[in-house]
Amino acid sequence: MRGTVVGQVWATRQAAGLDGRKLVLVAARDVDGRATGRVVVAIDTLEAADGQDVTVAFGSGARNVLRAGPDNRDLLCDAAVAALVEGAG
Repeated sequence: MRGTVVGQVWATRQAAGLDGRKLVLVAARDVDGRATGRVVVAIDTLEAADGQDVTVAFGSGARNVLRAGPDNRDLLCDAAVAALVEGAG
């Protein structure tokens, strides 16, 4: 999914395995670049800034963003920022 970072999620406590992970809110965009109204929470390991266009991976693809390979099923992750989109607009 392609979208734009619109904020960050702050929490006083996180589930085990998420400690120290940055969570961002990503507003989805359609193929024409229009907002769809869908917003997802994704783990961000690429330091995306507010307003930055990103690509988000889901499911096993999201786990592979955090740790590639077949031994990542222990990771608690359903969505992760997989790429920063340069020159978007």
